[in-house]
Amino acid sequence: MNAAARAINQSTVFNGQLVDLRLSKPLCMTLALLLTVLISSLAVVYTTNEYRSSFNQLQQLERHMDQLKLQRGQLLLEQASLATPARVEELAVKKLHMRLPEDKQTFVLRTK
Repeated sequence: MNAAARAINQSTVFNGQLVDLRLSKPLCMTLALLLTVLISSLAVVYTTNEYRSSFNQLQQLERHMDQLKLQRGQLLLEQASLATPARVEELAVKKLHMRLPEDKQTFVLRTK
């Protein structure tokens, strides 16, 4: 058996004597700090991922909002062109067969 295998075989971790292993105060502090750094680094990775996905969703919603604003502008323009007095008069004459009243058909009401 070579020296490395002998050292592994005699170590407390591999012999099931982990319970007998005593940790000094500086080693405990180092392990606690290492665990804290590991947890905080995982939190940073998670937060960064959440930020990126939220930012992508925000950009998609802003693009959709811009498309809706453009469509609203086009609809307002179309509504304005359809509601011009000349067009309303043309539709009234052609489709509804309306016409302006003659002088004989108008009455003036006077109030006292």
